Amino acid sequence: MTDARLLDLMLARRSAPVLKEPGPSRAELARILAAAGTVPDHGSLRPFRFVVAEGEGRAAFGDALAETAAEHRPGMPAAGLEKIRAKAFRSPTLVAVIASPRNDKIERWEQHATAACAGYAVVLAAHALGVGANWKSVPFTRGAALTRVLGLSAEEEMFGWIHLGRASDEAAPAPRPPLVLADFASVLDGSGARRAFDEQ
Repeated sequence: MTDARLLDLMLARRSAPVLKEPGPSRAELARILAAAGTVPDHGSLRPFRFVVAEGEGRAAFGDALAETAAEHRPGMPAAGLEKIRAKAFRSPTLVAVIASPRNDKIERWEQHATAACAGYAVVLAAHALGVGANWKSVPFTRGAALTRVLGLSAEEEMFGWIHLGRASDEAAPAPRPPLVLADFASVLDGSGARRAFDEQ
């Protein structure tokens, strides 16, 4: 069975630049996170997990971001650290995406790909429920403070976090560049030659 509504939803998804209260309800958040369990997953390992921060939990996450930034860039000015700390307060709810490899028999890159897919599933599921979402990251995936706050094991990394809230009309999403399939898709023929993907 096909459902064009799902494809339309994917094609219409945009990152919401401004997110306000209220955040998703607990029931909405449960459905959003459950969607992550449906992503392609070699070995059915679910090599990912999430940490949700709301309310005062955002302060703990923001402090961890700033402390980790200072750890990686010791000379960063206080204003820069405060700017990083403030990232945690750009939405009422945030979900840290953690790659959590489970099995050495499955290639690490495959498990990381699954974790990235899980993050996308959260974003797409939020969009389906009318919840605005925006996936953000920093130039580091680990650090002492992040390890403490997120409970990272030696094998785990934070793949950024997803802001969730109600999209505001204050700022429209940035225009999306036109999709030209030939720019990123090609067709392999029997001789081993590749040609640009032709939509016709």
